[in-house]
Amino acid sequence: MKKVSLLALMLAPIAANAAGTYYTGAYQSPQTSYASQTYAGRQTGYANRYNNTYSAPSYASTRYNSYGNNAVTARNTTNAQSQQSASNKKTGFWLDAGITHEMAQWQMEMNQSGSILSYDNVGWNVFDVSAGYAFSAGNTTMQIDAGLKYGMQWGESTMYDDDISNGGFLVTTWVDAVTEDEIGDQIGHAMSIGTSQGGNMLGFNVGFGLTDIFKIGNVTFTPSVGYRYLKYKLETENNYGLSVDTTACFRVDGSDEIQCDPAIVVNLGDGSQQIIWRDDINGSMDVPDNATSINTGSTYYYQQPGVSHSYETTWSGPYIALDMDYIINQNNSVNGRIELGFPGYSSVGDQPYRFDWAHPKSVEDEAGMFGAIHFGLGANWQTAITDSVALSVGLTYDYYSVSGADAKTYLNMTYYNDWYNMILDAWKTDYPDNTEDYMLGKIEGVTGDATAINIKNLEAQCPGGVCSSDGEIESFYKALGIRVGINAKF
Repeated sequence: MKKVSLLALMLAPIAANAAGTYYTGAYQSPQTSYASQTYAGRQTGYANRYNNTYSAPSYASTRYNSYGNNAVTARNTTNAQSQQSASNKKTGFWLDAGITHEMAQWQMEMNQSGSILSYDNVGWNVFDVSAGYAFSAGNTTMQIDAGLKYGMQWGESTMYDDDISNGGFLVTTWVDAVTEDEIGDQIGHAMSIGTSQGGNMLGFNVGFGLTDIFKIGNVTFTPSVGYRYLKYKLETENNYGLSVDTTACFRVDGSDEIQCDPAIVVNLGDGSQQIIWRDDINGSMDVPDNATSINTGSTYYYQQPGVSHSYETTWSGPYIALDMDYIINQNNSVNGRIELGFPGYSSVGDQPYRFDWAHPKSVEDEAGMFGAIHFGLGANWQTAITDSVALSVGLTYDYYSVSGADAKTYLNMTYYNDWYNMILDAWKTDYPDNTEDYMLGKIEGVTGDATAINIKNLEAQCPGGVCSSDGEIESFYKALGIRVGINAKF
């Protein structure tokens, strides 16, 4: 109960299209607008002072048509290329690949059951690859891009399964057999800590944007829309925990401390059960004279050496984004991205040690598309290695959140039916006729069996063994990453 980084993928289109970061034959220099008779003359003179040994770089000779020629040729060439630049600032294919190390946390909280599941300090090593194509359509440059990433959990992290912080969960309400008045509640509490390792992650995205559609100062902006998918699987092993059922609670004199008695259930000679608790903090627990045995309910220590929790969580849906590019000089640039997504949420969990739950799907939590929020940020610095290849180093941040997702718990009805039938067989000894009515307390003067009654109520509340709860789940996933990548343009 529910990233190479997503933002690394987000940054790829920006980094790839940052004109001026490195040179190609299509590079459109801002110097073009300053070409004139005087400027061309200075260029010619410069070459002459060096005894005509000066050789312009290949990009310059292509772009400027050899400024060593006469000024008229330079000016005519500049005018033609300026017109082309207005409609074709960035075009062509790009490819980007990188490795990101992320630290993440995933937490899920259940409102009614009062449980919190948290995977803290999860490390990911993620490889991502993305590609895109920018093309001119009239006076507008557009781009399409797609990316894929795969991550593996790095090292070990800690999982907490906390059924204490929110006060615990209701086990049952005890009722006086004679007056039918409620005596009190039996509350369950549990806390376990386990080790998480061996998880994996898969993500992809596709997008469409308007390249450099507007500019503020020296910063160009590219808005885009797209679809993003992220799925990760986390498991827990070597889980150690404590469980305790409580009844009456008291405030310790002179302090704010609260203490609760453990639940002690007494089996009586007439087949009924009685729970014992004190009336005040200085009282005592007295066992009835007709008691045949006692038990402490779900009060015990436990250890689970195998896989105790396994969850596969998915966030997927549309997004809107804004990419920003700033060119520092001909070899360096910085870029950033802001993304707002509206994904759906799904988390399917299995807890193999829960014999009362079904397997391999024990729980399932869902919220439809637009039911969750994704907020992403990224920043990237890029420097040229060659004319067409650049190195990038950046930071990424992702935050996914859902509130009010619906929850389902899948019960192992074979377990409950076997238990129910075992109790029924025991009651047949004293009540061979109408046994089930006696056992369920439907015959006046007979209390019935509390466990059998609870199983019958559970069947009614969970048709087909599926217990549903609307708006039960609050969940978030957040990750901060450092990425190193290589970008190439063709």
